Amino acid sequence: MSEVILENIYKSYSKTATNTGTPPQDTQTAGNTILRRINLSIQDREFMVLVGPSGCGKSTLLRLIAGLEPITAGNIWVGERLINDLPPKDRDIAMVFQNYALYPHLNVYDNIAFGLRRTQPEKITGNSYQNQLEKTLVSLTRKLPKKLRYFSETEKQIHQQVHSVAQLLQIETFLDRLPKQLSGGQKQRVALGRAIARNPEVFLMDEPLSNLDAKLRTETRAQIVKLQRQLGTTTIYVTHDQTEAMTMGDRIAVMNGGQIQQVAPPLEIYNRPANVFVAQFIGSPPMNFVAVEVKAPLQIVKGQFRLTLPEFWAKTLQPYDGQMLTLGIRPEHLNIAVPAIKNLPVKIDLVEALGSETLLHVSFNDGENNVTSLQVRVEPDRNVRAGEQLWLAINPERIHLFDPQTGLALFP
Repeated sequence: MSEVILENIYKSYSKTATNTGTPPQDTQTAGNTILRRINLSIQDREFMVLVGPSGCGKSTLLRLIAGLEPITAGNIWVGERLINDLPPKDRDIAMVFQNYALYPHLNVYDNIAFGLRRTQPEKITGNSYQNQLEKTLVSLTRKLPKKLRYFSETEKQIHQQVHSVAQLLQIETFLDRLPKQLSGGQKQRVALGRAIARNPEVFLMDEPLSNLDAKLRTETRAQIVKLQRQLGTTTIYVTHDQTEAMTMGDRIAVMNGGQIQQVAPPLEIYNRPANVFVAQFIGSPPMNFVAVEVKAPLQIVKGQFRLTLPEFWAKTLQPYDGQMLTLGIRPEHLNIAVPAIKNLPVKIDLVEALGSETLLHVSFNDGENNVTSLQVRVEPDRNVRAGEQLWLAINPERIHLFDPQTGLALFP
C-alpha cells in the first residue's frame, strides 16, 4: 500500500520554530508559519493535484513529504510507515522538479540510471578482489560502445530497466545525448524517466510543465496522466494552473495562505465551491460576484434588479432576510436576453473574440452609482461591439450564494 496521510502538518521558518512536533502557539512564530493544519489523505494509486496561487505553500508541502525540509509539527505516513525522521533516500519517494534537475555532464542513459545505481548497489560476493575488479571494469568501460562494455549482473538489470523506461517514454534515440542537446519537452521526459525507473511508492511532481510552451504542455499533460494510469503509482502533483488541475487530478486540493480550502473531485470543486476563494480560483474566466440583498422568502435584490430563486433555497435564505449576500454566477451561465426586472442591464466594455467563443467584459450599474464588472461567455457568431447596451439573464438553477463575512458558500 502506498497511501499518503498528512496529519495536522505545520511548517514555520521563524527562528523560534524547531521540529518539536508541537504546533506553534506564540504570535511571532505563528505569523511566520507557512503551512498550518494540513490534513490530507491521498489514496493508493490516486492522482492528487495541489493547486493554488504562488506562495500558498503547495511546493513547500511537497518538499516536506520528500524529506527535503523538516516539518515543524504533525505526522507524514506512507503506507504504514511514519517517515517524519527518515532521510529522503529511505522514503521510497521520487520527485520531478520544475527545472528538471538533470546532471549536465551525464548523458540521458546515465541520468536515468543514476538513481538506480545508488539504490541497487553491486551484489557482494565472498571475493573482495572480484568485487573491486567488477566495479572498476564497470566504471572504466561505461563510456565505451555497448559491445566493449563490461556489465555486472546488477548493471545488466539497470540496463534493462533504463531501456524499458526509455521505450515507455519514447526517448530511446536520445540515450546517448547530453541534456544540452535536448529540447524542453525531451528534458522533461528524461526527468520523468529517472523517477519512473526507481519504481517508487510515491511520485511527487513540482510544476513539471511550467517551462514548456502551450502546445507541448497539453501533449505532456496527457502523457503524464496516461503514464500514471499505466504504472498505478500514487502521485502528488503541484501546479498553479487550474486547467492542469481540472484535467489531470482524480481529486484536487485547493490551497491558499498555507491552508487547504477544499478537497474534492474536479467537477465537484467547479460546481460546489466551498468558499469565495475556490469559486474565484477554479474556472476560466473566473466566477462573477455581485453583492445582493435578500428579500424573504426567495428574492435577491440589487437596485432595480430582482431575481426570484427556486423553492429549494427558501430554508437557506430564511435567516438572511434583509441582509447582504454575495451572488456568484459563472460567465457561461449568463445569457443575452430581453429587458426585464429579473435581468441585469449592462454595458459592454471589451470584446475578446477567441474563435471558439467570445468573451465579453461588461459593467453593471445598479442605479445608485455602484458599478460591478462582469465577464460573459457567448457563442462566437454573436455580433456585439464595445459600448453596446445589453440585458443579461441569470440561470437561477446555477447560482451560488456566499456569506460576505466568512466567505463560505451557502448550500440549499
